[in-house]
Amino acid sequence: MKEENESHLKSIMEKFEQKLAKSKDAKERQQSEADAFYMEFKRVRTEVIRPAMEDIGNELRARGHTVEISEVGDERSKRDAKMTMRITIGGLPSSAYTAENTVSVSFSHQGHTTVSIQASTPSQHRSGFAGLRGNYALSEITSDLVEKKILEVLEQVFSPGSQRG
Repeated sequence: MKEENESHLKSIMEKFEQKLAKSKDAKERQQSEADAFYMEFKRVRTEVIRPAMEDIGNELRARGHTVEISEVGDERSKRDAKMTMRITIGGLPSSAYTAENTVSVSFSHQGHTTVSIQASTPSQHRSGFAGLRGNYALSEITSDLVEKKILEVLEQVFSPGSQRG
């Protein structure tokens, strides 16, 4: 190979390798941020979300409703981390004791920057809904916010105008 062409090839390869190194560094930094967010979400899930759900759940159980709190998440890929509170409304005829009488509120790890709150209420309910209730920065997830979001959903279900027939 001619010296001039060899030098040109060397220059091309050096630029490519520099770009590759920058790309790899950016990817590693992004992965590191995602890992840190996931670990912090797990801490908040355990120290903030679960206790708030348990407090409300204990009150609901004392009033005859069934409450289940569950956690899911793929530890290996650090994805799909979620905590869900399911409330089965008690005091209804047993034939109506079905999924239509179940309320759920979930707090999910979304990407590596936000926590999403999802909820669903019985479709029989005249204003039943299923869907997003908000996206929040992890730093915004406090016991007070968790309780308020759950209470917003429960108010829609248990408010006086929401009688089932």
